[in-house]
Amino acid sequence: MNKFLYLLTEGVKNIWRHKMTAITAIFSLFIALYIVGVLATAGNNTHKVLHYLRSKYKIEVFFDQDISNEQAIGLIHKIKKIEGVRTATIIEKEDAVRIFKDQFGENIVELLGYNPLPVSAVVNVNRSRRDPLRVEPIIKEIRSISNVDEVRYQGNLINKIERNYKRVIDRLPYLSGIVVLIAVLVIYNTIKLSVYSRRDVIETLQLIGASRTFIKLPFIIEGILIGVISATMVFPALFISVKALNYVASNFSSFNMKVNFDPLVLIWMLLMVIVISLVGSYRASSSFLK
Repeated sequence: MNKFLYLLTEGVKNIWRHKMTAITAIFSLFIALYIVGVLATAGNNTHKVLHYLRSKYKIEVFFDQDISNEQAIGLIHKIKKIEGVRTATIIEKEDAVRIFKDQFGENIVELLGYNPLPVSAVVNVNRSRRDPLRVEPIIKEIRSISNVDEVRYQGNLINKIERNYKRVIDRLPYLSGIVVLIAVLVIYNTIKLSVYSRRDVIETLQLIGASRTFIKLPFIIEGILIGVISATMVFPALFISVKALNYVASNFSSFNMKVNFDPLVLIWMLLMVIVISLVGSYRASSSFLK
């Protein structure tokens, strides 16, 4: 127990001896961990953004002119069975007349003496799946149904959204990996400076028979303390950032979506910073004691 307290005290003293270096390391590590936290939170909420955008996808299906409302209902049941389709809502001929009047201000039946507007349907896609949605196979199957005259959809927009979503998801791990590597280098260089400044004490300890592990432990503890301090600062910063983003989104935009902050991110980041500190500190102290 006394040995542990000694090592812990030495780790704290090392931070105090090199206050400016430690503060710089803490701030640099704070920035790196904050970025990782933002990326993790973004990754957890990206699917919500996609879910919201997919809810805006609209596929319009127009049936042949001579199809009755009852026949169209049977065709809509076929459309609903297509993989990737969430809902399909019929727009009867009478509803089409009303929609035309709302949009153009004219009653097309009074103008022409008959209703030329066909029965149609609005199809919504499955928005809950996490993998990119390919809408072309859905369109192809809808067009293959008999008595379907025309299909209209926002093809280019849907493809761009799905493509960009895949790019973001694919690149998040690489970005996080780069930031983690930077964090390791920050700890490594900080501990290396600390080891170098105490090289005389280390040489004395080696001469009196101190083990390599005993010599390394204060520096490893120093690195872990720097990491834990940085992580402790990151937690409230991330929480406040999410709260501020939700406030801005709810009060100053029409984007009706709330960003959630997963508490597991905090546990994951704490474990990550301990591992980063252990790796960086061990490598730095080992490089001098070779």
